[in-house]
Amino acid sequence: MTVETAPHLTRDADPAAQVLPGKPGAWPEPYPNGVAICQPAPGPRLEGACRTTVLSWSHDGQMPSPPTVAEPERHIRYRSFCGACGHAGPIRSDENTAVEDGQDHAFSGWRDMPVLLHRPYDIDSSSKKAITKWEADARKAYPQGWFERGGPVLEWRTPPGTRHVPGRAPGGGYAMAVVRAEPATPEPRREPARVEQTSLFG
Repeated sequence: MTVETAPHLTRDADPAAQVLPGKPGAWPEPYPNGVAICQPAPGPRLEGACRTTVLSWSHDGQMPSPPTVAEPERHIRYRSFCGACGHAGPIRSDENTAVEDGQDHAFSGWRDMPVLLHRPYDIDSSSKKAITKWEADARKAYPQGWFERGGPVLEWRTPPGTRHVPGRAPGGGYAMAVVRAEPATPEPRREPARVEQTSLFG
């Protein structure tokens, strides 16, 4: 199996990012209009091990947005939160960015992990064999114990399927999308038009 790294994934280094610490085992507050958990805790957790959870809530357009919100016109806000230590990431207008904040906190070095072909789709009973093989290959490519801690797996994706998907890594962590463009389809070769010479000379 061929694997690659994705050094082009970069962290938002905005010095104005507002990181507000919470309390272990409690959701950070206050949030307007209630909070939804984008990823419920999948499977058993290791005691004291940090893990990525993303919260979302509806944003009141009359409320100011912090500088970490790239698109203030969006009506949904996202934020990573670690239930183990209480760390809360910056408020974001994009879910993927909040997921990456959480991975940066819980799984340092995740951006340098191997990038694999995406997990096979679970279409029918015949898919289980392909998924089992994919998970076995992923465990061989990643450090021992990575997925047991809920670590993410990096997958090659093409638009529009570029969401970081919770629960699809071995062990229940995120499948992180590494986007690459579809290969260009070569245009069909066109043969030059043939000219009947007899028509030129009579």
